[in-house]
Order: sequence, then structure tokens, then C-alpha cells
Amino acid sequence: MAIDLPQADRFGEGRTDSPYWNESVWFSLSIPERRVHGFIQYYFRPNMGMLNGGPVLWDPSGTSQWNCLYYNWSHLQAMPAGAEKFAMTARNSLSVHVLEPLARYKIDYDHEGFALDLEWTAIAPLHELKTGDAGQQATARFHIEQPGRMSGRIARDGEIWPVDCWSMRDTSYGARDYESLASGGYFWGIAEASAFHAIAMGAGAEQRVIGGFLWRDGTMASLAEGSRTITEFGRYGPRTARFQATDTLGRTIEASARIDEGLIFTGYTDHTVVWSLTEWDCDGVTHWGDTQEFTSAVRFRRIARGELAPGQEG
Repeated sequence: MAIDLPQADRFGEGRTDSPYWNESVWFSLSIPERRVHGFIQYYFRPNMGMLNGGPVLWDPSGTSQWNCLYYNWSHLQAMPAGAEKFAMTARNSLSVHVLEPLARYKIDYDHEGFALDLEWTAIAPLHELKTGDAGQQATARFHIEQPGRMSGRIARDGEIWPVDCWSMRDTSYGARDYESLASGGYFWGIAEASAFHAIAMGAGAEQRVIGGFLWRDGTMASLAEGSRTITEFGRYGPRTARFQATDTLGRTIEASARIDEGLIFTGYTDHTVVWSLTEWDCDGVTHWGDTQEFTSAVRFRRIARGELAPGQEG
């Protein structure tokens, strides 16, 4: 099966013997009217024989792994025998399979009174992220994003929640080294006929866009330049922001964001992510998405202890 799939749907070519070679998969998940947000994320470390990840779900009632709606981002699972990137069932019951290459994926999970029965469908082509930023280049040799829609249902402690939301996915491969990763934000928004994605780097309120895309009028193009300005900070991360960028076709985008207090995600022990449901206003059109504000674990601990303000350099 794997040899018949396009590169983005299978393990990467040219794997080195680095123990840190990484094969990652991520799908977003939300119920915006309930302020529920989450993700299904996993990554293989094939040279270690290891698989990490699983589903995470939260709302404003709990934004830590110990009090959110659900958290089973499992560390130290053995890589299942014969697993493929999108054809696997993990020890924690997460199962992901390709239904149609680059277009449709089935996601299932059933454990601890929490179950997912979901299907992800593309609404636009994939976009390969290319950036000249050394820190980002160190995290993946190949990295794509793709806008789509997630549908299905969540069952939690006997309650059924229908799901029908905009959803971004990404996948990557390469030797992943986070030691050079600085501070910044990974963010996106999707509406009926448009979508955008960007990475902006910097610890302060003004950040430079180093990569991303704009999808509009059926055409996908990379971002050529842009910036994000955080106009208000919350306790740990941004609450409102402005984003502007120009793509390689000369098209421009301007959007403003309202950002929920997000989950404090510590799955990566060397850096911390404040992961938030985000409502974007782009020319009067609502785009739903998320914001993943990342920084080193050392710096985040200083923020959490009140020794450093969000947005303060240091």
C-alpha cells in the first residue's frame, strides 16, 4: 500500500540513522459554539521504535492536561508492527487510515469512556511549507499543511457531541531538533472558500512571518512576507492579534483574531505550547482556526511563575 501512496501520505524517503528522525501527523478538531477545541496528533520515531501521541480536547473549564476534557497524548508507545503513517492502530486505541490519498482520512479512538468516530475531508490542495528560517528548517525536511473539514462525533462519558468543523492538518518528516527553536506562533483560519496559515517568529508583540499560505478563489500560494502584532496578552499567551501578509501572487490578507485561553501543552518536554481556539475576522468573514504559541520550557516556566510577562523579551 505504502509504495502506491503519494509522499505526503507515507513515511519519508531518505531516512537517516538519526534517533531523532521524526514522522508527524496532526488533525485539528473543534466545536466552536461550545468553545471546545482539540487535536489528534501523533509522531513516529522509527529509529527508536517509538510512537507518541493521541487525542486531546479542552474548553475554557480546564486548560491543563490534568483538568481538560480529555488527554491521552501517550508517550513511549511501541511503534506497531507493520504500521504506516496513515495506516496504524496505536496501543492507546487511536486508529488512522487513508480513505482517499491527500483527500480523506478516517480517525477512530475508543478508550476510557472517550470515543472518536471522525472523517477528515480536504477542501483545498496541500501546501508545502518552505522557509529560510534556520530554526524551522531544523524541525523537518518536509512539512505540509492542508485545509479541510472534520465531521463525525465525539462520545464522552455517555454524551454524544456531533462534530462538523473546519480543520487543518499537517504532516512532516525529517530529523527533528528543537534545540534551535525560538519563540513564536503557528496559526491559521478557514472559511467556506478561503484559508490561510502562517508561522510568525518572535517573543514580543511584533513578529515576522517566515512561512505559510493563502488560499483564495481556488488558488493556493505561499506567503512572501507579513507580520503579526499581538494587541493584548492573556495570562500565558495572546488574546487578540492582527495579521497581515502578502503572497507570492501579490495578493494581500488582513485579519484580526480573538484567541481563547488555551491548553498549556507540555507534550514536548523542551518547549511549551499555549494551544488556543481562534476566531478570525477577515474582511468581515469569520474564519475559525487556532493559535499555537510556542516558547522554550524554561521561558514558559518564568512566565507561569510571574517572573516574566507574556510578550516580554527574556
